Amino acid sequence: TSWREDGQNGYAWAFVTAGPQAVRYFEFARSRSHLVPQRILGGKWRGWLVTDFYAAYNLIPGRHQRCWVHLLRDLHDLNQAQEAHPEVAPWVLDVRKLYDEAHTWLAAHPAPTVAERCTEYTDLFTRACGLGEQYARTYDHPCCTLAKRLLSYQDELFQFVLVPGLPADNNLAERSIRPLVIMRKISGGSRSAEGTKTRLTLASLLHTWAARNLNPFLECLTALQQPVATAPP
Repeated sequence: TSWREDGQNGYAWAFVTAGPQAVRYFEFARSRSHLVPQRILGGKWRGWLVTDFYAAYNLIPGRHQRCWVHLLRDLHDLNQAQEAHPEVAPWVLDVRKLYDEAHTWLAAHPAPTVAERCTEYTDLFTRACGLGEQYARTYDHPCCTLAKRLLSYQDELFQFVLVPGLPADNNLAERSIRPLVIMRKISGGSRSAEGTKTRLTLASLLHTWAARNLNPFLECLTALQQPVATAPP
């Protein structure tokens, strides 16, 4: 999300994970290019990057799951804008069905085998490719842009079917960064680099403790009571 520092535009990045050792890490950067997450994640991370369809994430090596909420929102907007076009609504509905069927299948198979997951993934993948190919080369068709998106990210739409516990959206990140958005609207940002660093460091600590169901006050008190390491003379 955008963040102003000393009146200059920049960006607050959020990196979040779920689970017992959940992390909420926020960092300021002037850039919104792929170099920021590439630097923070490094070259040895082992997880899945769950993001929207912002093109900068395409350059991050590793495994990806794209956010279905963003795709469904764009499908809804397309359907609303082209409601008079006879081919748009059925196509949008067919794409939506893939997402619904994936979740229905997961709900009906609480402990599927790897082979079962692969079979379901292959079916969804194949049908998504078919829907993409339907209009991807019809450049004057209203569905062309989203059809090309299906093909461009065909292997990153249904990783949540293959991987237990992997979300199909980046709602966790969206919710985690929301307090910073509210803070920015109230304060306008920070007045100095030190102020930005302090604010985002405190946000990282407090929100990480809260995500781990720890008492932020007690954790902060414990941290303040630790002896400060000093460099040898």
